[in-house]
Amino acid sequence: MDLPVVVDSNDDEIVSHELEQMRSILEEAILETRSTPLENRPRLPRIPLSKRNRAVVRALNPMLVTYLEASRDLCETDSILFGAAVAVCRIIGAKLPMAGRATTQSNAIPAWRKRIEDRIAKARALIGRLTSFRSGNNRPRIMRTVRMAFAGTNISLSQPDITQKLTERIDDLKQKIAAWGKRIRRFFEGSRRFNQNRLFQSDQKRLYKLLERPKVCVAGQGPDQADIIAFWRGLWSEPVNHSEGPWMEVVASQGANVTPMDPITITPEDVAEAVRRAPNWKRPGLDGLHHYWLKGFVECHAVLARQFQEALDQKSLPSLFTTGITHLVPKDQDTTDPSKYRPITAKGGETGGFAYRARMHRLFAELEPSVTVTEQNLADRVRYILRSNTFDVERLRREAVRSSGENAAAEDAVPQLAEQTANVDTAVNTPVVVDSNDDGTVAQELELEQTRSTLEEAIVETRSTPLENRPRLPRLALSKRNRAVVRALNPMLVTYLEASRDLCETVSIIFDAALAVCRIIGAKLSTAGRATGQSSAIPAWRIRIEERIARAREHISLLARLAD
Repeated sequence: MDLPVVVDSNDDEIVSHELEQMRSILEEAILETRSTPLENRPRLPRIPLSKRNRAVVRALNPMLVTYLEASRDLCETDSILFGAAVAVCRIIGAKLPMAGRATTQSNAIPAWRKRIEDRIAKARALIGRLTSFRSGNNRPRIMRTVRMAFAGTNISLSQPDITQKLTERIDDLKQKIAAWGKRIRRFFEGSRRFNQNRLFQSDQKRLYKLLERPKVCVAGQGPDQADIIAFWRGLWSEPVNHSEGPWMEVVASQGANVTPMDPITITPEDVAEAVRRAPNWKRPGLDGLHHYWLKGFVECHAVLARQFQEALDQKSLPSLFTTGITHLVPKDQDTTDPSKYRPITAKGGETGGFAYRARMHRLFAELEPSVTVTEQNLADRVRYILRSNTFDVERLRREAVRSSGENAAAEDAVPQLAEQTANVDTAVNTPVVVDSNDDGTVAQELELEQTRSTLEEAIVETRSTPLENRPRLPRLALSKRNRAVVRALNPMLVTYLEASRDLCETVSIIFDAALAVCRIIGAKLSTAGRATGQSSAIPAWRIRIEERIARAREHISLLARLAD
């Protein structure tokens, strides 16, 4: 249905009689969506961001208030929003496939490849007819095809050299087929390179995984659904008894004194902020609702905030957020074993993702009000907090193990002296002691003096060296020992940096410190200066080819002399 929508140039308003038609379409779409299962919902198309479409969305906004106020949970709110999106598509005349959303990728052959393959098929059929005629088959259908093949030329079937003409025509068609096949391969390789280059710019990790993963061609029958469910249920649903060490009790006792965080209240502004930075037409979840509709229907933000808060307080999630589709990707040629598949699951709908985003925005707003949290660095901050918590638990575990070891040593009747071995690499010029308890440098007086003398020597040496003759600093390994050396040199640089007069001197001091670190850990330094030009050495493959060319020329000259 495509209703004539009148758009005012000032406020994009719609006349009253059209509003009544929109209201009836909206009510019909909402009732239809409520009685439709989730997997049978139509796929919402991507509509243009035109002025008329935005006017229709704004006109439906106040009509949703009655339905949203009567909504009891998130599932019903999601159904109302999806029905409103369907109503917008029907009003503007967008096409809606009613057979349900496809869950598999399209394997359609491109049009250019179909055209070339059709030419190849017709050429092969013509070659078969010409070969049959050359063998003596004079049936009317064969004769008609041969005449069509030589149409537009001065060649007659009664010529004495017709056999030679047939052979030339067959060879010509074979060459065309070979050229068309090369064109298909060339286009395919070009498309593959283009996609790889684009993927390299957007997601390098995914590209490397695709390059390393072998291609698996599945032609056999897949496993039974009951076997798949039984296999994965045995992995995910069976309880497991974990062995907990004594350090867990110490961690639990230390965490008991931590003040719990104040409860977070999700506001409509949090939902609006989470929705605002989301992509419009990102692939939706099982509910089929894109971000665009959550941005357009602003009346739903208050209802979503209230229902998100209720779900958090009650610690319960609707079935919409815990239901997903699992795609099983085969690992090898064995297609009957359920354990030979890699599960890839798409969970929940796009509406449920905003509960998490809104809660994280509120959390960071209370922790650091001065820092603006965007959608891009939200996931990075969450990963940073999780990683920090993991490091804290690991530190508490080490302290608990160390304290339990000290208590056991104190209770022994016979005192024992344990000599703690320093973690020193034998390849170092200056020994650096690394304490395994605190990841720091516990350097003794002698070692500090050696480190300080190495730093002072490097600074004096570099000040008298021109910039172009400085050695090239190597790339160091990010090991625990190397970081300890850098931390040990940090306080020694304060005296030199405070006396620095300009940027050039500061850069020189920092370079000297890096040079001292390399000498302490025993890294190799090229003292002849940094190379500014490329190496002029001839590659080995070129030497081999040039040797072959020289031998071939000798053979040619020898054969020429023999011929003379």
